[in-house]
Amino acid sequence: MEHLPNFHRVLVLQGGGSLGAYEAGAYQAMYEMVTKQDKERGFKGKPFLDIVAGTSIGAINSAVLVSYVIENNTWEGSAERLTEFWEYLSKESSMDHIPGFTHWWDFLHNNVNRNIALGEAARRYYTAKEFSIIGVPTVFSPLTPQLDTKFFDPQNIWYRFDCGPLKRSLERFAKFPIATTFDEKASLTQPRLILVSVDVAEGEPVIFDSYEKEDGSRKSEYGKYIVHDGKDVGFTHIIRYDGGITSDQVIASASVPINFGYTILEVESYNKATSNYEKNIRYFWDGGIMSNTPLTQVVRLHREYWLKRKGIKHTVPRLNIGIVNVHPRKQDTIPWDHDGVVNRNNDITFSDRTEREQQALLLVSDFVDLARELIKIAKDHGIKDDVINMVLDRKTMNHGLALKPRKYSDILVGQYEIGKVVRANRKNDEYTISNKIFDFSSKTINQLRESGYNNALNLSDLEYEGELF
Repeated sequence: MEHLPNFHRVLVLQGGGSLGAYEAGAYQAMYEMVTKQDKERGFKGKPFLDIVAGTSIGAINSAVLVSYVIENNTWEGSAERLTEFWEYLSKESSMDHIPGFTHWWDFLHNNVNRNIALGEAARRYYTAKEFSIIGVPTVFSPLTPQLDTKFFDPQNIWYRFDCGPLKRSLERFAKFPIATTFDEKASLTQPRLILVSVDVAEGEPVIFDSYEKEDGSRKSEYGKYIVHDGKDVGFTHIIRYDGGITSDQVIASASVPINFGYTILEVESYNKATSNYEKNIRYFWDGGIMSNTPLTQVVRLHREYWLKRKGIKHTVPRLNIGIVNVHPRKQDTIPWDHDGVVNRNNDITFSDRTEREQQALLLVSDFVDLARELIKIAKDHGIKDDVINMVLDRKTMNHGLALKPRKYSDILVGQYEIGKVVRANRKNDEYTISNKIFDFSSKTINQLRESGYNNALNLSDLEYEGELF
């Protein structure tokens, strides 16, 4: 068995369209700080990150980073690669070429009515509106608007976009398929890539993982766990990708509902009538609608890999986690205009909820500690092993939905520990708009990257003391 690492470092990237440029800046700052700290601590050969997880544009960024490391066998240069990607995605806005555009708006704001937008806010607003109509060549292109043929409502026009350009841009900067594994003997441990999408019909999150399962295959299993005639059958749906994560699966994590179409993937689904798995086509949406900050998914898959694939029965490597949040959960001012209210609603909807997840995960870990301690006390006070084992061999009451049937003893093995959790939180400035995720203008992308970089260097924004993670 390989030597058990003391801890693994995780980076979790949120979804948020063009706000992903903030993640590129924050990533660069984190890379610079962590690699410097590693040298000071004498961590030779320690990879910058062990797991990179993301949803939507966070999934896109994650795939670019992991692909770079696999291709070059180093993290050095990965930040520059991500920056190049965002420079490629960005586009000049026509608003930037209108003489005096921002100055005119500033004049109206300062001299006519303070409720009128400032110039920079107006630039972003009409830039996002422009791109939502004509598209961005490297990200999305508009499709023919679809008239309402159900209610014949002339106002109910469906404006949709083709995300094919984004897929082509991704494939230009990342090589697929992406398959990685933990190999301590390798010159550089390959990072694990974890992405989240949603099965539209099932209403279930679907996690794509570049690491292999217990049986050596790579696959995503979801839906109800089926037991037939007392025998384990498996989960309702299985997506197989033994060669690794594909660009289609990354795009499945970034297929924004309503704006983009569904991503189509081949799935094996259990047919009760035939008692067999049969191939079919299913449809997928952006994972952000269910898990825009996939911390719980990372912890669960981390435990499963080390317990089932590597056979670690006691405690798996501790997780030190960095999260980049692009949707502010907190905001000092309450908006009173329509665009501001829509913007605030969007931010709260897709904001980071992992503090509550973290509390629940740590509570479970504490209960495992308590159970282990109670078993030790029982043994020390003469309770026979067969009595204890009789309890541990019982099946738990709660199983059979999205969980395999398990015994109480299954809960007490492969315990996880969460160490540091640091968060780089983007903050809205006075120029923020509701459609900010569509603003891929070069000026805004550069502003976001610089903001991410500077905020990540600011200890108060990162909410940590001393070492990063």
